Amino acid sequence: MSGYHYDDDDDKDVAGPKKKFFEFDCPSCNANNPWGDGFVDGEEVNCHYCGTSFQARISDEGKLKLREV
Repeated sequence: MSGYHYDDDDDKDVAGPKKKFFEFDCPSCNANNPWGDGFVDGEEVNCHYCGTSFQARISDEGKLKLREV
């Protein structure tokens, strides 16, 4: 047995629950995209209209930025 112990608590955000977004405006085509279950920082979202894929990035201030992937 090694001396390393993995603890699930290491993965938790100490600042509290992550902010979740339920819609976004596509940077490519400006269409509004409702997102039923919501999405959080790091998730990939797709525009329902033009099909462009983005990675969601949420700043410390809670602002959404989308980076095309």
